Amino acid sequence: MKIKRVYLYYLFLFVIVGLLTLNFNYVEGDDARTILYHVFGRDVSFQPPYSPYHSMIDTLLAVIQTTNETTLRIFSISLTFISSFFVLVFMAKIFERAFKTDMKGLVLFLIVLPFIIPETLLSGLFINPTNISFALILASHVLLIKYEENQSIITLIFSVLLFGLGVSFRWSNGFYLFVLYGYYVLYNVESIKDMFKLKSLKMGFIIFPFYILSVVIWIQISGYSVKDIIDVYLYGSSYIEDKEFSLLSSLASMISFSTPAFLVLLVFGIYHCLKKKIYIPLLLLVFSSLPYVFLGMVPMYKYLITLVVPLVVILIYGYKIITNRNLKIAVIVIVFLPWIFGLQVKNNTAWGPGFEVRAIENNAIDANNFNPDKSTSISDVSVVFGSGMAMPTSEGPRPLFGFGGVMLSGWNQFLKDNNNERESAVNYAIENNCNILQDVNHSFIASKLCELGFTTKDRLNASNELGVHRTFSNIDTRISIDVLENKKALFNNELMNSYLSKNQKVVVYSSYTNIITKLKSKYGDQFKQQGAFWGILILNN
Repeated sequence: MKIKRVYLYYLFLFVIVGLLTLNFNYVEGDDARTILYHVFGRDVSFQPPYSPYHSMIDTLLAVIQTTNETTLRIFSISLTFISSFFVLVFMAKIFERAFKTDMKGLVLFLIVLPFIIPETLLSGLFINPTNISFALILASHVLLIKYEENQSIITLIFSVLLFGLGVSFRWSNGFYLFVLYGYYVLYNVESIKDMFKLKSLKMGFIIFPFYILSVVIWIQISGYSVKDIIDVYLYGSSYIEDKEFSLLSSLASMISFSTPAFLVLLVFGIYHCLKKKIYIPLLLLVFSSLPYVFLGMVPMYKYLITLVVPLVVILIYGYKIITNRNLKIAVIVIVFLPWIFGLQVKNNTAWGPGFEVRAIENNAIDANNFNPDKSTSISDVSVVFGSGMAMPTSEGPRPLFGFGGVMLSGWNQFLKDNNNERESAVNYAIENNCNILQDVNHSFIASKLCELGFTTKDRLNASNELGVHRTFSNIDTRISIDVLENKKALFNNELMNSYLSKNQKVVVYSSYTNIITKLKSKYGDQFKQQGAFWGILILNN
């Protein structure tokens, strides 16, 4: 009965977050590309989907049968948000099963879990197929637990089907199969010595190939094959190897997945398990981590999401050994301190000092280096009551603690300001009849044009002599979007003067603030900076 109260608490929490925090604007350009694939008629030859490894989200959105950008965007963000709620609900159910003989303290821990791992809330605020996938996979896990109790083949079949369906929304989440198998075997033994004698170990070899088969079938239903799975894996491996590493970006990505309470309870949990010789949760974590040993780890919640369950199991053990009243109060304080207080950083970048970006000038003109580690200079760090500094990640902004202030107003305002900049850039281009030049081929601006009623007959990768070129039009206006072959070309005087000789002036929009500050430093009065993400480049007469 107490666990059911936790579900009601989660529902109340998500209603509050939905009212105060949820914003239906885009967070990343990849989100926009996912939607534009459907706006343009789901035509692969015209507008390819963002990525094959999110294949089922495209199949699902096709069922809606609309090309209205606003409808598709709101539906997709809402579905992600609802999925985040069920992620917490299904995890609570799994932990109830894992600790069914020792429920003391579990309810209170589950209540504070979203505050220990803020990403359980933050990851539901944008179009995120990873969350949809994880909710379905956790539902599959719950049904497998139910199958262990009732031995109903129907229950097992639904578990198998839900797992394959979940993975088809985010292929890399198939690594959860290691968690599922480890949990199925380890939590049916009395001791490690009995593990290799147990029926569940043998039954696992019979049951789990059907989970793999389910994945292949669902991905096939979504329009892809085993060959596509292999190709995506090979591409992803080479992409990660070639990607420029940024320590600041990596820290930003993992900040809400490594709060002080998370780290303290993890240490306590590992210590407790070793001291009491409770090896099952440790073995589960090790077994669940096997894919990452071979494929490499990216310190980001969405990449390590399949490790959340085994990690939280250890956190629960860490919480359970805290019996001293004063120590328990201290841990609760540690849980909520990062929600109340944030770190604000004064620096020479557009990000910060609070949960914001600003239009600033930066004298670092090195056009060959876009890694923030090389150009960021910190002048002051202060602790404030409220939101911490906004830090850029591939999943949107993340705060340097002060999560409470971000959830109350910071996130909503940040996305409003970001959307206003895109709208201002597009409106200026329309009113002044000038092209829009992007640093990379994201869909931020194209989605805004579609929202305003523009259409195009040009394919996503339609090109001219400079790079990608698409023209959008409505009844009486034509707007072109150009993307140079390499963002470094933006700093090539000869090339840019040649481009401007045909256009006189152009709106430059970037999803990276350091591009805009570099342009201001490079071109001086030729570049009129209008915001953190855009400005106007004018021909030098």
